Amino acid sequence: MQIAGIEIIQAIEVIIALTATYIIAKIVSRALMKVFEKTPFPESVENGIIKASKYVVYIVGIFVIVSLLGVDLTSLIVGLGAFSIAISFAMSNIIQNFVSGLLVQADRVFKVGDEIRVQTFEGRVVKISIRTTLIETKEGDIVSIPNSIFATNAVIRKKSNRN
Repeated sequence: MQIAGIEIIQAIEVIIALTATYIIAKIVSRALMKVFEKTPFPESVENGIIKASKYVVYIVGIFVIVSLLGVDLTSLIVGLGAFSIAISFAMSNIIQNFVSGLLVQADRVFKVGDEIRVQTFEGRVVKISIRTTLIETKEGDIVSIPNSIFATNAVIRKKSNRN
């Protein structure tokens, strides 16, 4: 028996896949929330990772549903794979700075207000974000330093400013 060109069994499979996708997305987000309760990451970073993980689950669910409807996804998946490789090469510095930013915030080697020196940069930390850290030099200039520099170079922090 068919309803609007879709067999009843396919419709049931699609409903089951939709329900499973929703439940899996909830489970993943709750599991990540529990993990993040024990980490020092900023709440905005945690929320971003949770949202991204839910989107990944939803996208996989959509692929499963489209596959259940009989659409061949082989060429689409191969194309997406090639596209993701190209994007990862193009965004490698941004990804490196993002991961380094997470490490900088997790390690807490320095904090806002500390006097630090890394490579040729020296000054007071004004802001620590996911991609960059801002320091103010003795001359009053604001320098934006990519966080990957902190992951690959020694950071010197003056003792007097650390509580």
